[in-house]
Amino acid sequence: MSAGLTLPAQIGRALRPVLRLVGPVLDDSVVRGDDSHSPVVVCPARPGAVRRRVGASCAVYVAWDSRRGCRYVGSVCRQGAGAVGDRLAEHYAHPRTGVVRRGAWLLLTVLPLADQTALEVVRNAEGWTARLLNPLDGSAHPRVDLTQTPAALALYAVRQTPFTGPGAGAVTGAGAA
Repeated sequence: MSAGLTLPAQIGRALRPVLRLVGPVLDDSVVRGDDSHSPVVVCPARPGAVRRRVGASCAVYVAWDSRRGCRYVGSVCRQGAGAVGDRLAEHYAHPRTGVVRRGAWLLLTVLPLADQTALEVVRNAEGWTARLLNPLDGSAHPRVDLTQTPAALALYAVRQTPFTGPGAGAVTGAGAA
């Protein structure tokens, strides 16, 4: 498999509803390589390959098997550009399930989120992705409020972040004395 791996058509169709819902919070600026125009990174499900291709510290990732079936949906939000590859390595090191996962997970699609994305948004994006893809492995996905999309939560998080730039705390407009 080359570094320029393309999204298989069957996986692309499966991801369409996910991208409609999660697309507004994706950040393709952290994609390394020649496919930075796509919000989805496709790579072999090997930690080293993922670290080379994905520079996101926050992401939702989907593991696919040789029949293009969704095996697992997970998310990561931690420091460092190799976060997705590091998390994949942790999956493979698991004493009970690691060997099976290394054999079954062929491709990984990564939906990178902007660094500093609120953890609530990351978990919501994972929950929606799992709900839409119904993975064979894993069942401990975050519950989602059906009225809250990742984009709505991200917008809410931005509105709740206090402004700390120049002029913060200054009263302007009609309330100024």
